Amino acid sequence: MTNNVNERTKDPHVCGLTCLGPLTFHPEAVGKKITLSHGNCRASRDLETFRDGLVFSSRPVKPREKVQFRVERSLLAWEGGVRVGFTNVCPTTAGPLPPLACPDLADKPGYWALPVPQRDCPPGTMVSFWMDSTGLLCYKTPAETFCDQTDLDLSRPLWAIIDIYGQSTTVLLLGSVRRLNRFIKTSSCPIPRSTFECGYEDTPPELKKRKAIAERKLKQHQEDQSNNNNSQRTGCSKQDLCAVCLDREARLAPQCGHRCLCLPCANRVFEEFGTCPLCRQII
Repeated sequence: MTNNVNERTKDPHVCGLTCLGPLTFHPEAVGKKITLSHGNCRASRDLETFRDGLVFSSRPVKPREKVQFRVERSLLAWEGGVRVGFTNVCPTTAGPLPPLACPDLADKPGYWALPVPQRDCPPGTMVSFWMDSTGLLCYKTPAETFCDQTDLDLSRPLWAIIDIYGQSTTVLLLGSVRRLNRFIKTSSCPIPRSTFECGYEDTPPELKKRKAIAERKLKQHQEDQSNNNNSQRTGCSKQDLCAVCLDREARLAPQCGHRCLCLPCANRVFEEFGTCPLCRQII
């Protein structure tokens, strides 16, 4: 990964009436494969995995406060894009972090998260996400704006969640903005300047070997399925989305019969988990 040890320069800043205060990633609540740098504003995930990339805001954010970040690095060896969301649960009191925002966190009370399609967040893309005053969780990329109704309690503190998932491997938290009215806009403290180069990572040699082995196993599993016309088919229908990426159609069923995986994610599930994402039965 690109070395950015000497890229920081300090910017003089004095907080005024329109300043929301500093906003960074929470240093005490990060996924197992995350490294923070650049004043806790940059989060990088280990290239050897597509998961364990959860990060949280260092402080609660307000409704209509738009959290902004840039996807800086991606790895084509994986599938899927970042996930964004909010929680009423203080990150430091939540206990051990699960591997994924969706579905691990999103299935718990007090959490809500949405996937950003990988096609909409290549390196260099700025993503904004926020909670509006009616409880809608929204995100915006140059390609689209999407909102989803949540059941989060807006009267309680809200911490922002970013899951650096799939192809996305490094993101830079740019801060936040909140418009008070037509004329006044507030924003968080500016982050240190960055000269980090956005782009795609080279796939590590060991990961290439692991993926080749997993692809051979997947091919054999597909052949076994096609030869077993009487295999059980339960769970997700053909129109349902993949339970892992929540983006593509589920076409593949593990031995348990739950048709809940698209072909690219099946490769990762066989390699990384070894269990059905729905019933946890060993594949």
